[in-house]
Amino acid sequence: MCGRYVSPEQGAIERAWHIGRGSPGAFAARYNVAPQQGNPANYVPVVRRADAGELELVRLQWWLLPSWSREARIKYSTFNARVETVATAASFRGPLKRRRCIIPASGWYEWQELPSGNLPWYLHAADGALLNFAGLWDRWEGGGETVESCTIIVGPANESFGKVHDRMPFALSPDRAERWMDRKLTDAGKAMELLQPNPEDLIVFHRVGTRVSNARNQGVELIQAIQGG
Repeated sequence: MCGRYVSPEQGAIERAWHIGRGSPGAFAARYNVAPQQGNPANYVPVVRRADAGELELVRLQWWLLPSWSREARIKYSTFNARVETVATAASFRGPLKRRRCIIPASGWYEWQELPSGNLPWYLHAADGALLNFAGLWDRWEGGGETVESCTIIVGPANESFGKVHDRMPFALSPDRAERWMDRKLTDAGKAMELLQPNPEDLIVFHRVGTRVSNARNQGVELIQAIQGG
């Protein structure tokens, strides 16, 4: 799955998507983003199409809150959507047709399960570019409150990383990312066709220290390779 990732600073996202000023802005990079509900200070940057069709950079809760929920918080985990069930699950099937988005990332973490304990790994683009995670978003309204939230779609890991962990997010190429956010595309099946396994040469990975296991820890040192990684 994808339960921790590195979120780029505002300027990097704006430059990659040719929106905004393309310079350091309101938010900095975060090196240990964890999914949470109900805390706007921890919302994550998301690229989507606005109602008028232009690209916009917004910050959303990373834990999808379905529009039909009776309350502003839900008990089950929706920060990831499994590709096998995203088209049929009640929380995701509507957004898959109408509210697709991109969650920009510098990289993400996965934990390898071993008898001796779980070992964290950091994954990122081989060329250092930002990754375009395929995501969904939704808007909940109730009691005078509005919550916009998102989820990251995950599927089977590619062969190179499958020895470490069995799942990974879908990192879309720029052209696929553009099509993913096309508001005219409302056919869920055609949208699903854009979710292809990550190419073997797209992602590289290395072992990192266990400090990343605590979401309170932050800093660029979390992504640095450790000896034996």
